[in-house]
Amino acid sequence: MTYTKSQEAQLIAENEELKKAIDSSYDGIWICDAEGKTLFINPAIERITGLRKETVIGRNMSDLVKKGIFDKSATIEVIKKKQTVTIMQKVSTGITTIVTGTPIFNNSGELRRIISNVRDITELITLKEKMQKLEAERNRYQSELSSLRLHVEKVNGIVLKSKSMNELVDSAMHVAQYDTTILLQGESGTGKEVMAQLIHNTSPRKESGAFIRVNCSAIPEALLESELFGYEEGAFTGARKQGKPGMFELANNGTLFLDEIGELPLTTQAKFLRVIQEREVMRLEGTKPIKVNVRLITATNRSLAEMVAAGEFRPDLFYRLNVVPLTLPPLNQRKEDIPLLVEHFTAQFNEHYQMKKRLSHSAIKDLLDYPWPGNVRELKNIIERAFVTSPNEIITSNELPSFLRMKETAKYNFQAGTLKEEVARFEKELIQSVINKSDTTYEAAELLGINQSTVVRKMKKYQLSMQS
Repeated sequence: MTYTKSQEAQLIAENEELKKAIDSSYDGIWICDAEGKTLFINPAIERITGLRKETVIGRNMSDLVKKGIFDKSATIEVIKKKQTVTIMQKVSTGITTIVTGTPIFNNSGELRRIISNVRDITELITLKEKMQKLEAERNRYQSELSSLRLHVEKVNGIVLKSKSMNELVDSAMHVAQYDTTILLQGESGTGKEVMAQLIHNTSPRKESGAFIRVNCSAIPEALLESELFGYEEGAFTGARKQGKPGMFELANNGTLFLDEIGELPLTTQAKFLRVIQEREVMRLEGTKPIKVNVRLITATNRSLAEMVAAGEFRPDLFYRLNVVPLTLPPLNQRKEDIPLLVEHFTAQFNEHYQMKKRLSHSAIKDLLDYPWPGNVRELKNIIERAFVTSPNEIITSNELPSFLRMKETAKYNFQAGTLKEEVARFEKELIQSVINKSDTTYEAAELLGINQSTVVRKMKKYQLSMQS
């Protein structure tokens, strides 16, 4: 095609304008021929990649990849696939770019050029990595703070916040420094064994001897003496040939914890008293006493004083055991500890069962309202039951045992209004009661058995609001 001078001048001017536009582009422009040889790069390529124009013009992209200038090339991929390709590309100068290569075809459908658009994403990747590190740091600090907070609220496994438990633990840790005999009293499940372990762990005996636990109610009366005091060879049918040391011997220089001491038979109580007084034990069928140095802690859920009055417990033994009495309060008298106990047991079961579960706000409210006749042991068992039976990550009130929600309701205060007025007042009180124990209107709707939209509408009608 022949052009006139004016047409040639116009084409030159347009080409110059196009070159200026490409040169002024903030994004890098890289143009190669159909073989992958570099024909042109704009100044942005030099700014972005740090590569000089003289080192790449005329060079094939395959050669630049082989030399390690780039880890891969969008141009090479376009030549292979004959279609637009976008890749992330690392440059030897330490820059990471995102490159989009676009094929240019002639009228015959033959590949003529590959134009690549290049953008620096090094800063973006750095920011992303920083964000990921910050998120990881935040999660770690949050976990450490949670553990630290829980550790502050725990003393040797005892979770406490209430004034009564703090005072009790202070007293226990104080008397732990002296070899005095301690009597732990309290209902079943209040944590008497944990308290006994605390006393041992904070006493000088932790380093010198073991903590030995005996449940007096779990050992048959016929075997109790042999378990406590030990026996020699041939003491009874089935006895070990070499004999066996008793619990007092095993606890030598340490602590012997006798749980359910009130179940100790009267016949055994006399021998038990002698061991305490003489600080020596005689094995069954033994011929010589064995000296023992034992710190004694006993526990009971019964009133030993009443048992003494009824002739069921020796008074002299009672006075020997009741040197320092410590009474553990039932859980329903320290309900402020319940949320901490829930967190403590939740962490235990999440670790044990490899889960990530937690209790909803309404579920914890139900736990707070329950009287807990089985105390801390019952609470732990109920949480474990919910963990293994609920398929959900958040355990709701409805997934707790039904008896937890069967609380005595207050009598309705009839005010002698019309039926419509009384129904409306009852509805308002009921909805307010439910939303007070719910985290969301969806949870309230589930408890009420109605749609969430109905809950919202009723709340607006009665001017009710969720508690924060």
